[in-house]
Amino acid sequence: MQTSRTAEVTPLAQRRGTPQGHPTRIYPYDAPRTLAADLWQIKGSLKMAAIPRNMTIYRLPDRKLVIYSVIAMHEDGMRALEALGTPAILIMPHDRHQMDAPFYKQRYPNLRVLAPEPAKPRSIPIDGDLTELSAFGIRAYPLPGTSYHEAILELPIDGGVALCTCELLGNLSPPPSGALGLVFKVLGPPGGGFGVSRAVRWREVVARQATRAWLVGLSGRRDIRVITVGHGAPVTEHIQAALTRAAAGA
Repeated sequence: MQTSRTAEVTPLAQRRGTPQGHPTRIYPYDAPRTLAADLWQIKGSLKMAAIPRNMTIYRLPDRKLVIYSVIAMHEDGMRALEALGTPAILIMPHDRHQMDAPFYKQRYPNLRVLAPEPAKPRSIPIDGDLTELSAFGIRAYPLPGTSYHEAILELPIDGGVALCTCELLGNLSPPPSGALGLVFKVLGPPGGGFGVSRAVRWREVVARQATRAWLVGLSGRRDIRVITVGHGAPVTEHIQAALTRAAAGA
């Protein structure tokens, strides 16, 4: 498998934009937050709305990085990422979470890009499907019962696995304030907090029984130590109860 080397990184100041000819907009982001050994999350946001978005980073034993739901950053942020290891594998996590993928592919030309259904057109070419991750002990599969090609990763960490998700599950707690908060009260998970938002369920779930069965199965497991989501805080406590509640609202 080909991976990028530091010498092949294109400095941000020299970028001429995405392959479509439009410069990548850099939105606010935080420093990497450690969730477990070899597992980090970067919290970002979109200027158009006070909705957090997350990038998950997982380091393999050879210090190559698997990056999921990528967030474009200024040079300081990219150097902080590179200090963790060498970006080697980009996971296209969801059809609606790919706007910054061209930024990463331009900076790291040898980045290998994986996704469910690789033949489906996306913002950058896909090199292979999720089954390649099994070589690293990572279980990866499309989210059952949904239509937006959400990629689920089960990342080995000390004492179990980290469940890496993107759009179906969210955890906006507390919710945004003002008018946006009212929107989330109506369209977010029933009762707020961690769960399946009504908007995502209506838009993306096409086989509700399959999605619910997946969540019920997860709720019975004892090896899940953390759940990362695309929007909101990671879940690190009372995980079985959280998944049981999410299944009821799916």
